[in-house]
Amino acid sequence: MATRSAGSMDRRSFVRKAGLVAAGSALGYSPMGCGATEIYRYIDCLSVVQTPAAAAGMTYIRASQIGCALDCDLESGLNRHTGGAATDDGPRINAAMAGATAANPITLTIDGGALISGLFLPAGGYWSIAGLGCGTGFFIKAGTNNDGIHNGGPTAAVPSDPGPPVPARGSSVSLSNFAVNGNQGNGLKGDSTTGMPQGSTAADLFYFGINLMNLNNITIENVVVVNAPSYHIRLSNVGNVVVSGCVMSSSGPNTDGLHFDGPANDIAISNCNFTTDDDGIALNCPEGHSGNISRVTVTNCTFNSYSLMRLYTISGAAPGVTHMIDTVTVTGCSGTFSLAAFLIGQSPGSAPNSVTGLVVSKCNLTAAAVLDLSASFGSLSFSDVTLTPYLPYRDIGFAFARTSSRYGWGYTGGSISIENLVFNRNGNYPVAALILEYGATIGQIEFNGFAVEDPPGSSYSAAPELLNIESGSIGQLVIDSLTGTHITAPVSADGFSSVAGVSGAGVLATGWPFPDAVMANGVPYLSASTGEPSIKVGGVVQPYP
Repeated sequence: MATRSAGSMDRRSFVRKAGLVAAGSALGYSPMGCGATEIYRYIDCLSVVQTPAAAAGMTYIRASQIGCALDCDLESGLNRHTGGAATDDGPRINAAMAGATAANPITLTIDGGALISGLFLPAGGYWSIAGLGCGTGFFIKAGTNNDGIHNGGPTAAVPSDPGPPVPARGSSVSLSNFAVNGNQGNGLKGDSTTGMPQGSTAADLFYFGINLMNLNNITIENVVVVNAPSYHIRLSNVGNVVVSGCVMSSSGPNTDGLHFDGPANDIAISNCNFTTDDDGIALNCPEGHSGNISRVTVTNCTFNSYSLMRLYTISGAAPGVTHMIDTVTVTGCSGTFSLAAFLIGQSPGSAPNSVTGLVVSKCNLTAAAVLDLSASFGSLSFSDVTLTPYLPYRDIGFAFARTSSRYGWGYTGGSISIENLVFNRNGNYPVAALILEYGATIGQIEFNGFAVEDPPGSSYSAAPELLNIESGSIGQLVIDSLTGTHITAPVSADGFSSVAGVSGAGVLATGWPFPDAVMANGVPYLSASTGEPSIKVGGVVQPYP
């Protein structure tokens, strides 16, 4: 989620998911039937792995050999032998790991289920936690009122959003092959007893399953986080981060999967599974110490979330401070989203090109829209994407891209490139490639393969127009390839007054009439004034060919 204010939590009606999406093969298991209840089934389904091979210079400690009881059932939090209270192993682990430094890196092997009142490990890093897969990991003790695992002392994350200046980063933290049960409660029981399940809004402090701050060189591999109080994994002021094969599954407000606060750079996420009632992945520049976010890749992940990714660069609480997000690549992902796949911005007033270099390919998305727009952006590119309409939050309508009904006041966009996008209708809904509102402007939108496809034998009404321009303008409409079947017109009867120019090799093939005034020179088209194929040469309309 983009912010921890009380008002922002009211902005959504959270949708409880009917079921979990199947986990990626990177975890090496079949998720069906593994746990007693749906949300916990992942805990017991991690593949069993061997103790990690020793690395030169690394100190290894084993939880069972430093006096940890490891008597906690990771689903219930109770003693797995007696059904009574489990032993808090947190203090013993914290003491054993306290000496980790660059000269003395330490790896904890967690070889059972541990109840913890928070693991607060060296702030500068140089430590790892390696589980043994199935049945190994941590349950956050009721009343902990803190993160499950974080670097630094118990108050290191107070407040959650400290703002500038940005501190120096430590290095080298690795987490692998274990589960974390966040023990989300109702605010009176569970990790948080503040009155809110997430933590304390008044203190600007939410409690996260895992919270890593001010670090470079982070690896999180085959880690399962369920029932988180708020964000499953928060990463703030981080660089060179690799997250792979992880599962995040929780219901409730503010349950982002991977939540990055600025600044952050060089992030690779792959083969992960997100079932959340908030953003699957959040890139939130204004939060934490605040700063730019750059070079993010997301590959082969599955989602059942509010959004696949939120990208926002400016906070309504600090409208004069704006940041940048650049070079984000998303490939081979699929999922169902109760709002839209990509939420660009959250407040008006962003800098020009504040989000740029977003490239999305080979994705199968079920949502009201692929893009929900409210921030000024540079270049956005999409190829080989299938969109299937999904009813929650359709509010202003189904579209590939649409102005946000919540935050979309007057943004300026650079270019949107669409290649081989299929709008796969599953009902008689009006759809559009773009819904533009609130005086927003987009410099160029280019189509090189776009189609609305209906089920065989259906008799759905044709989409009224390709571009639904309620308010705002488009500089250039470029049509290189587009299937006009199931779309009545490029824009409404008076919509061309909001389009500065039209070009592209596929304009004539659409069969749509275009006003002479908007056509570029040398582009064949069907003239709206004559009804005949035409071309402009030196600004003069001539028959074509």
